[in-house]
Amino acid sequence: MGSTSSRETIAVILAAGKGMRMRSDFPKVLHPFMGRPMVSYVLEACKKAGINRILLVVGHGAELVRESLGSGYEYVKQPEQLGTGHALLMAAKALKGVKDDILVLAGDTPLLTPDILRKLIRHHKKTEAAATMMTAVIDPPPAYGRIIRDQSGHVLRIVEERDASVEEKKITEVNTSHYCFQAEEVFPLLSLLKRDNDQKEYYLTDVIHLLVQRQKKVETLTPNDPRILIGINSRFELERAIKMFSKIIIQKIINSGVTIIDSSSVYIEPDVKIEEDTVIYPFTSLMGKTTIGKDCVIGPQVKIIDGRIGDSCHIEFSVVESRKIENGATVGPFAYISNNKKRGR
Repeated sequence: MGSTSSRETIAVILAAGKGMRMRSDFPKVLHPFMGRPMVSYVLEACKKAGINRILLVVGHGAELVRESLGSGYEYVKQPEQLGTGHALLMAAKALKGVKDDILVLAGDTPLLTPDILRKLIRHHKKTEAAATMMTAVIDPPPAYGRIIRDQSGHVLRIVEERDASVEEKKITEVNTSHYCFQAEEVFPLLSLLKRDNDQKEYYLTDVIHLLVQRQKKVETLTPNDPRILIGINSRFELERAIKMFSKIIIQKIINSGVTIIDSSSVYIEPDVKIEEDTVIYPFTSLMGKTTIGKDCVIGPQVKIIDGRIGDSCHIEFSVVESRKIENGATVGPFAYISNNKKRGR
């Protein structure tokens, strides 16, 4: 085992699932979340946390995932989706001989932040643990694995909700599927995983119990705000997470000097930039890489996609797509200005 200071961190993103509860043939991690594939937020958080090597374990719709995300990552195929433990086993084969730290993340957690990843990595290195996992305390608990501890507070194992007893289901500390492992400690254990559970899958969570049995150190980190760790498994959870993220975006915009008349009726994607003293009226959607200058009045009922809006513009009841609007211009009502480029999902 190398010293903690010399160990790099490699991210493995689990992105192979179809997501049955989404009721879609489209790969779950590519479902749009505020204008981007949801997995792109996980990738961005990793890069901003200083991680240079990122592997994606792909399966359902693998070619579409590669095409959507591009060549900046390594891709590992999971031919059969036999569970999270099996997914990491596929990555382990591609990382044979590596003696670094492996950050394992689910590809369906778009609210994940670089800050929490840095904290997880720091805690893992500081404690020199074989495994460090993120947990959340949520009451009532969602359908996540429960953290089972002994009387001294040490982690014993994780039990998935499907396999949990009535008493275990009452536990409010849950596993969020964010881990940091020492590669040389976890990789040899993946071949020992069994499928003797309700889903007949190889659970990555079972590795924790195997490490404990071998008296290896297992640490946990629990953030104050569990919402940043939320995974998306259904359309309802997607809608709920978008609402949460939208509030964060709008609050930042308001704090920067922009007036939003009714935030509940406004949709603004994360790459949109708005300068101070602009007013946004209800039922306005600002999407893509739209930029809006100072002293503008936008809305009501305006949709702008990848628009470049100058200073002191007034736009109402109109659509602007991929066009530049000069300073002082008035657009609308009922204008449609576009270069006819089609926007993706």
